[in-house]
Amino acid sequence: MKTRSRALLALLGLLTALALIWGASLAVLGNTDTPTARRDAKFVNAERLIFYRLEPGKEMRVRVPSEAEELLIVTHEMLPEGTPYAPEKQYQYGLQAILRAPAGIVLERAIFTRTRQSKGQPQEDGTFLEESAFTTNATAQVTDEREFVLRLPERPEHSVLYLRPAGTKGTLLARVYVRAHRTLPLLASQKLAQARAEVRAGRATFEPFEKLSQDTRRWLTEEHWERLNAEGEAGTDYQIEPVYRTAFRLPLVEATESVQERLEAGRAVALNVTGPAKPVLWLWSDATDAHPQPHGPVTVRTLSQDGLVHTVELPGPVAGSPMSHPLELPAGVHTVTVRNDGKEDLRYTVEGPFESWLLPAGPRPAPGAAADGHVAFLPDTRRTEAFATGPACPVLELDIDPRMDAAGRLVRIDARSLDRAPSREPLHLSLTVLDAQGQPLGQASLDATTEPAPFESADLVALPGGALPCMPVAQVTQDAGSAGSGEVTDLPAWVSQVASARLFLPAGARKLRVEAPRSTIVQFYSFLAGAQALTPVAPYTETALKGVRWRNAPLDQRSWHPMRPANMSELMQGGARMELLSQVRLEPVGPEDEAVAPSGDAVVVRPYGTPAVVEVLESAQADTADVVRTLSTILEPGRAVRAQFDARTPTRPEVRLSLKDATALGNEVEVLLDGEPLHRFTVRSTRSRELLPPLPPGEHEVLLRSSAPGLTAMLNRPPAAGSGLRSRTVYPVGSSGLRVPVRKTGPGAVTLNVVVYTPVAEASTAPRLSVTVDGGNPVRRASVLVPHVTRAERTVVLPASERDPAMPAGRPGVKWYARTVPVTLGEDIAPGVHTVRIQALGPEPMWARFFVFGQSLENTAPREWNRGGWQLEEAL
Repeated sequence: MKTRSRALLALLGLLTALALIWGASLAVLGNTDTPTARRDAKFVNAERLIFYRLEPGKEMRVRVPSEAEELLIVTHEMLPEGTPYAPEKQYQYGLQAILRAPAGIVLERAIFTRTRQSKGQPQEDGTFLEESAFTTNATAQVTDEREFVLRLPERPEHSVLYLRPAGTKGTLLARVYVRAHRTLPLLASQKLAQARAEVRAGRATFEPFEKLSQDTRRWLTEEHWERLNAEGEAGTDYQIEPVYRTAFRLPLVEATESVQERLEAGRAVALNVTGPAKPVLWLWSDATDAHPQPHGPVTVRTLSQDGLVHTVELPGPVAGSPMSHPLELPAGVHTVTVRNDGKEDLRYTVEGPFESWLLPAGPRPAPGAAADGHVAFLPDTRRTEAFATGPACPVLELDIDPRMDAAGRLVRIDARSLDRAPSREPLHLSLTVLDAQGQPLGQASLDATTEPAPFESADLVALPGGALPCMPVAQVTQDAGSAGSGEVTDLPAWVSQVASARLFLPAGARKLRVEAPRSTIVQFYSFLAGAQALTPVAPYTETALKGVRWRNAPLDQRSWHPMRPANMSELMQGGARMELLSQVRLEPVGPEDEAVAPSGDAVVVRPYGTPAVVEVLESAQADTADVVRTLSTILEPGRAVRAQFDARTPTRPEVRLSLKDATALGNEVEVLLDGEPLHRFTVRSTRSRELLPPLPPGEHEVLLRSSAPGLTAMLNRPPAAGSGLRSRTVYPVGSSGLRVPVRKTGPGAVTLNVVVYTPVAEASTAPRLSVTVDGGNPVRRASVLVPHVTRAERTVVLPASERDPAMPAGRPGVKWYARTVPVTLGEDIAPGVHTVRIQALGPEPMWARFFVFGQSLENTAPREWNRGGWQLEEAL
């Protein structure tokens, strides 16, 4: 019995203990969801690091190992207490780095950056459960992390790095790391290394990882850094501050809500927007003048997909006084350009709904809740590889494969001058073609334009003192942050408008060498014809354009493909490789350059052989004496017309008659002149000619009388007023085609005008005509710069006819419609006799005639050409 009682007591005790444990667990679980528990979890899940605190005017010292080549400086900025949190607000600060050795200063550099704050899940007490960086002091505000990579020059064994804030306000937090000389394990994952690098890219910059340069990607991927301690005593020589950090970051698109972008004097920015929208343009200046003055004007232009342009000129803002200007954009795609026409730098931002920002193809990150659906529109920038040449760089050399055919030896050269500020100095590039023994085969000179390109710039490799690549003397530009502005100092360089030329290399060419007297950007392209259709690229091919086209859009239908120099490694060592930054935008399709009016008469060209001929009659104006003798007047029975009889016409007046069928044969026809009978005859053939007696010169009334049904007639004299008929000889164009000789008497271009007749006036939807010059392989002028290249083989989509219909002789009621297809043999074609062959594509009937204008023997080929941007056929 006693044993049983003890067992019951033990069971009751166990149940009581379990109840207590269960109750305690419920209490613990309930407490984890309290504000205090969530704040505690925020600290537990964060990484705690010790930073050195840098007050204005103070500095810290760090001993640098002698083998160190690069330092990593990790920084935060501490904002003044009471600073309200705003996700769109951004902060700029700078760090002064001085490296001292026993012999003196070996490196002195001011580094500036731009940062923000990332916070989420706000609480009622004003705290946030998600923060990128924070401290134990709830009133202290810490910005997101930013990193600087500092390359160290060669120096003695003993050196010390001094760090201090570059400005007079604001407290900085810093940690210094040195790159350790050790390799990754053999089984280390490259994907894991890249993932870590992308996280570090988010900490170091606003730019996405894929937009960074190759050097920056390498620095971020190699994560082997060891921390360096400050020298001295804590509390005396340096102060420390614990900082808690997490991986929480706001999306990049939210950070663009109020991007404070620089708009240098003379530069412009292009922003692509989809309407209807009402974005707002903000302009302000951060000048520190004691007596601020208004800046120069700012030109704002909107260009729609239909070619409509609206331009407004705004006064420049006064320092410290932001100016807003609302924009009204109707439905459709628009490009908004903002150009600083003043002499001082400005700040700008264009804010609007996120849905109105025309982004390139790819994932579209949505703005955060703090952005309220509005973002700052950023330009869509295209990056292309380019190389610099100049007196202090290796000469650009392009290798030529000896197995290349004539098309493969065609090279396009794009040249731009490179300066820190717009320059008006002329620039002449020298091009030399070398053979296998290094002997010159030919030389040419290309004159680069000096007009600045406001929508383009160059992303250069950082050189000491801010020097331009390939310059013998470093042109140091004053650091933008040295005056206390707190700006990023690595600004893009100015480039000029592109000058583009084509060059055919001779058969023995093995190398092309390009030299320039000062820093110049050069790009090489090789021609490869392709008939692929235009690849749809959203959003550039989704909208129908009228009178405008996309400039610098990443469209894939290209005939020109980039080429790299042969001495690429040498060029990269000297900082000669760079990226050209070009803003994607709409631009008007301007009228083509007016061609020089042809001199001399139009010369008819007959095809080779004895092809069949057809006579057609088409309308022409009798406005000059030179064409009077070639015009005729239509005569209809019973209707009087007035014709002009000129004494300079040597032939006798003649009437040409046509009958629809033979039932009208045997009928009489009478011709009356000024109401008096002139000539009477009987129709004995469905097609006949009757000579009239000689008539006095002057204007006379001619009347035709006849009862023959279906009779039409034509008098070989022009009408007194209006248009007459001109007789033309045309040739049927079949699948076998027609071959036409074209003589080039000099280096200038000559155009063969092909007038094509078809039974329909509408434009064709598919190619209807094939054009070939010299069998597709004409003789080219080698080692000579030319503005355009003649396509030796092409197909033509016939345009719509804009002329009055022509009539084949003797076939009343039948109409043919004419349009002109020019075939130009450009400056690249060598002088001599060339053969142009045209062939019909398809079963529809087609006729053609040919003529050329008298050409000048003078060489009118220019030496400078400006390429107007992306073109469907690339100016071929």
